[in-house]
Amino acid sequence: MPVNFQTLKGQIEEMGRQQPAVQKDLQDKLQRALQVLRAYSEDLPAVETRLGVALVGHDELRCAAPASEALAARFPAPPLPPEAVVLAADGSQINPNRHARVEFSLVNVGAVCFPQAKETIKTRLIYHDDLYINGGMISEEVVALRRDLEERRRLVELARDTQGGVVVTLTDGQLELYRTPQRNAEFDHALKDYMEVLRQLRTLSTAAAGYVDRPRSDLVVRLLEILSLPSHEVDQAGRARPFMPLYDRLLFEHVLTEPGDRSAVFAIHSESLKEFTGDLALHFFYLNVGQGQQPYLARVEIPAWVAESRLLLNTLHAVLYSQSRLMSSRPYPYVLHRAHEVAVVTQKDQMEIEDLIVAEMMRNGIWDLRTSNKQSAKDLPGRNMRK
Repeated sequence: MPVNFQTLKGQIEEMGRQQPAVQKDLQDKLQRALQVLRAYSEDLPAVETRLGVALVGHDELRCAAPASEALAARFPAPPLPPEAVVLAADGSQINPNRHARVEFSLVNVGAVCFPQAKETIKTRLIYHDDLYINGGMISEEVVALRRDLEERRRLVELARDTQGGVVVTLTDGQLELYRTPQRNAEFDHALKDYMEVLRQLRTLSTAAAGYVDRPRSDLVVRLLEILSLPSHEVDQAGRARPFMPLYDRLLFEHVLTEPGDRSAVFAIHSESLKEFTGDLALHFFYLNVGQGQQPYLARVEIPAWVAESRLLLNTLHAVLYSQSRLMSSRPYPYVLHRAHEVAVVTQKDQMEIEDLIVAEMMRNGIWDLRTSNKQSAKDLPGRNMRK
């Protein structure tokens, strides 16, 4: 038996017994956080002063910062500009596997143009020398990094060829590149290329955004925690977490009460984002894409040039709400959903690609192409469900 269900059953029962107390504690923290949000909503100078004091000696602190809108503000969805063009890109990947018959990786990027309904796919095979960095095989994180970069490059190519009104470019997830705990040459090189891609999107005046579905970030909550600290305890900023485990989505469900409501735009303070400056500085807002009295919030990450342009911001707001409504009861931007469907690489695809590579290797006289003994054992009948 792979799992001791008898032991697990008791733990699940204990989890259930604790849940009412957990929920009450969370609701208490939510109410206190809402009080702080509303108390400081209109007093942005006071917020900036308190935040400035908290950041002294705490450069590593990651939290939201006010932009130009009241903290508790909400904005209804504006009309959808008929001339808006929406471009979305999403990627899929095959990670290198030392147990497979051949070592390779692959990045597949699907892109969709709306309302033209034009779909494209770009596929890149990664093999031989490109599979190795720093004396070892590339990791899944590095493949994901390359995929993220290829998605944005594809959006630049499509935006250049698009004529008409405002161009909205969408990717799934945050705009900040995923980084491993230790910076390395591969990440630094990708980051340099990524910043250039963002600058090109800026030159093209696109409304660039990253869409995060069901977010669990707590940047605004962290800001409210700083504001709630007594003056003599501000040095505890980032370490004192009176509202934990509350996160922003739960907070803004009580602010963005109508479908289509947008929150204030917030800046991001983070040492890890020190390269994102000026027009490229990252901001975010929350958007209620739910229906009726059932709020469903997404987090939308945008660069400063979008945050500071009422035209781009309103167009993006309207496009995201309109696109999400196309998905009916499970709101999510349709164009991003379609880009994922175009890009996805199935297990069947992976097996066919491996078969093609093996056949080509054999045609070139390479015959020792076997899976590892471990993989061979896992592939035995009746064992394919075990890790």
